[in-house]
Amino acid sequence: MAASSISSTSVALVALMKLKGVGRRGALRIVHGPIPDNDAKDLIVDRAMRARISESAFLDAWDRAWDELESTEAKETKFFSFYDEGYPERLRNIPDPPAVLYVKGDVAGLHATKCLAVVGTREPTAYGEVVARKSASTAVGEGFTIVSGLAHGCDTFGHEGCLDAHGIGVAVMAHGLDKVYPAANRGLASRLLENGGCLVSEYPLGVTPMRTAFAERDRIQSGLSDAVLVVETDVKGGTMHTVRFCREQKRLLACIDHPDKWKDEDKTKGNQMMIAQRWAHGICDGVALTQFLTHIEQVETLPEDGSETRNNSDPQTRMSF
Repeated sequence: MAASSISSTSVALVALMKLKGVGRRGALRIVHGPIPDNDAKDLIVDRAMRARISESAFLDAWDRAWDELESTEAKETKFFSFYDEGYPERLRNIPDPPAVLYVKGDVAGLHATKCLAVVGTREPTAYGEVVARKSASTAVGEGFTIVSGLAHGCDTFGHEGCLDAHGIGVAVMAHGLDKVYPAANRGLASRLLENGGCLVSEYPLGVTPMRTAFAERDRIQSGLSDAVLVVETDVKGGTMHTVRFCREQKRLLACIDHPDKWKDEDKTKGNQMMIAQRWAHGICDGVALTQFLTHIEQVETLPEDGSETRNNSDPQTRMSF
């Protein structure tokens, strides 16, 4: 992108988020639509002052935001404000969208017709490792882009399964895109980029991983997807943040229904709870997974009561993944 392609809307939002106490929600309340480039700074100064923001503080933040976005472009990282063309349409409709989204790689996966998030614990069982990989590979074969978080465990195996099938993967990061965390997945991130995928984040370059950011990024994983597949989680695992966001965003939810020999494992207890509570479709084999993937294309959102969670496969005909 040339420097002139930096939208005033992006600069305004980034500037506002640099000010103490504003945040993405406050920034989007002040910048409540696209900002024309002519007199953009004066327009936002007026709105900021009405929101009791110091004019001098905002003008300083504006200059820093402009410099930051120019540097971001120079490092081959794209960015889209909520109001810019190119911002993923799925994210526009979630309750708490990113004000600005940063992207490294090919943006096509963000606009794919079908997207599935494959998520789960960082410490899966041996069964979970196999299922995460095969489930993602199967979904790619059905035309899905795979979304995950590049974390250890289920995320890693899901991304690898995506690559096994030569699919496009989207990795949602909890920090700036000038680094990859965990470092052990740098090679995996490079392979995703080489295969037409992308890394995305709501955090500017230079922002280091913070504990709260990992839960916040989970809303983006589900928000970019039509459905979420939980491979394995315990009842209080971090994956349950994604489950909560998935339900709030009215995305379809499924989880692996493990064979009996694995049901004493703590990492499957969350799956069992979600199936028992009828929050999620139970996926017990490859046939059930294919049925669910077909179902995603037929159902855009869950009913308000969350009742659209039936598992149509017969557990007596369980097949391996």
